[in-house]
Amino acid sequence: MSEIAPVRRFVCNACGYVHAAWAARCASCFSHGLALASEAPAPAPAQARSIAAQRAPQEQEELPPETSRLRLVRAPSPEPDLSPEDLVDFDAEDVLPPPSSPAPIPITDITEEAFVRDSTGLPPLDHVLGGGLVAASVVLLASPPGIGKSSLTLQMLAGLGHRCLYVTGEETREQIAGTARRIGALTPCLFVLCERDLGTILAHARAMRAQTIAIDSIQKMICDDVNGRAGSPGQLKECTARLVTYAKKNDTALWLIGHVTGDGDVAGPKTIEHDVDVVLELSQGSELEGNERLLRCPGKNRFGPTNVVGRFELTSKGLVPIDADGWNEEL
Repeated sequence: MSEIAPVRRFVCNACGYVHAAWAARCASCFSHGLALASEAPAPAPAQARSIAAQRAPQEQEELPPETSRLRLVRAPSPEPDLSPEDLVDFDAEDVLPPPSSPAPIPITDITEEAFVRDSTGLPPLDHVLGGGLVAASVVLLASPPGIGKSSLTLQMLAGLGHRCLYVTGEETREQIAGTARRIGALTPCLFVLCERDLGTILAHARAMRAQTIAIDSIQKMICDDVNGRAGSPGQLKECTARLVTYAKKNDTALWLIGHVTGDGDVAGPKTIEHDVDVVLELSQGSELEGNERLLRCPGKNRFGPTNVVGRFELTSKGLVPIDADGWNEEL
């Protein structure tokens, strides 16, 4: 007589329900995990039988084992058991740090401040600026090549009469000195630096305590810790921002020379124009056989009007004011 093989049964680990065959989920509680019993186990516990018996036939048909899915419900976290000693009333002084800037005051208590201006020695330029170059101001001169930007800048620096630093990223020192000699802008107060690295430029400016810095041109300057070549949007924005910060902190006037595109706009991102105080434009006029130069403030001047024009004549001696008072009343 052959030996009878033991009956294989599968028992649910969660509720103890006995299955005749293996299944992915328990037919009673739909949980995962069935254990193989080597022999026919004892009948299912009363609790398991009652659970299976209580399930309505229609409910079992609606949720068959092979298509049902478990629903995960996150129980809310219990409220912390805090004693009255743990409850502390926080005031604004305990949470917010003390302000580092002066407290706000009514606008009626603010006195009128007169800007400190230095004459450039060029009446049309002083007039367009609103009366002279303001200390700690940032001026952007945007013009096409060959219009006379370098000559105007050298004449202005020589006319200021204080320590000035002319930074060139395009020409040599000998070329700048030759131009200054030709237009009569030689002065011991004017220093020339051929450099493009902004960190080196600011170090020299601080060491010599320059009162005015001219950058020719901003598109040639570079920050060694910023990615991108000179003239790229990232370099232009970062170089301009650092120069403006230096000018405001050290009470230094800043004169930036910028190139323009074929449409007459400043080459580079618009943020350059937003960061500066004054935007000037030097263009060629139609008179004086093409040697007329018109200096305008096209739309931004925090220290003066924007509807005035200064007229010059470009000669071998530099830019010469045309009008005795420095501007043309008819324009």
